[in-house]
Amino acid sequence: MTKSMTAAVIKQWGGAAMFEIAQLPIPDLEADDVLIKVAYAGVNPADWKMRDGHLASAMPNAKFPLVLGVDASGVVVATGKNVTEFSEGDRVASATNMFSAGKPGSYAEYLVVDKCRVALIPADMTLESASTIPTTGVTAWQALFGAEKGALRKGESKKILINGASGGVGSFAVQLAKWAGAEVATTCSGANLDYVKSLGADFPIDYKTQSISDEISKWAPNGLNLIVDTISADSLADPVALLKRGGRLVNIATLTDDGDVEAQIAEAKERGVEKILAFVDDASFGAEIREIVNLVEAGELSLPHTEFFELGDVVRAHEKLETGHVKGKLALWVSGDQ
Repeated sequence: MTKSMTAAVIKQWGGAAMFEIAQLPIPDLEADDVLIKVAYAGVNPADWKMRDGHLASAMPNAKFPLVLGVDASGVVVATGKNVTEFSEGDRVASATNMFSAGKPGSYAEYLVVDKCRVALIPADMTLESASTIPTTGVTAWQALFGAEKGALRKGESKKILINGASGGVGSFAVQLAKWAGAEVATTCSGANLDYVKSLGADFPIDYKTQSISDEISKWAPNGLNLIVDTISADSLADPVALLKRGGRLVNIATLTDDGDVEAQIAEAKERGVEKILAFVDDASFGAEIREIVNLVEAGELSLPHTEFFELGDVVRAHEKLETGHVKGKLALWVSGDQ
């Protein structure tokens, strides 16, 4: 096998135009690692924030030229000596080791990643489909069901608001909440109302033409049990007021403009609710990907609308990503079937 790979890299922090296509050495395979030939690389909001330098302090091991990308789908081509769970030829979906180990991300032909971040996908699931699952799916899963986050249990009859329901995380969160038995209100623009309805939303709200607080007060006069805010950054005027006492507000961390979180947590507590700033915990990433894959395989979940770009068109993908108005998910075609 060749020892080099084609990758989209940045050589300094900055805008989307910083990307270049380059040849790099394939990262070294360690004992607990899996080497994956990348078919599709997910393009997630964290990517442009990394590229722009917002997360430089959280990436002390980052080295230029830097390969971004926090998730992927592909085929296993080699494994470390301690890996028995995966074999050459396995089709997988995976997170990356960008934050934990400073290894290159998924915008490249090959990805080396710790085995705990990898999950097998079934024979009837395409690699294209699998690429939509890891980051967006696991983020939604943890926000809803994590004990320190939404703490939602299957079979509970709760009223939930998903703020920003038409994006990648929102697309999964709506469906997962419905699967768990919750009643789900959503916010999105009018252009995406039909899309969120197709995901199962019970009470879609067009935030551009309707008052979210007025609509929620009609739908849930006693207050909501849970809000999962995929947008944060003050997109809801007073979310705490929408919750009943004992309710929870789970804000997906934007990594750039979350405000004075400690003050917000304290204020929420004074008003009888909890505010939680949710970061993804990747300790059980592979297992949680598999949970979501199983639900897709069983017909319980549909995969989000996805727009694909070629690796060489990464600049345009990031320009679209940075608008903050992506319907569903974006991904890069790297070496998969087109």
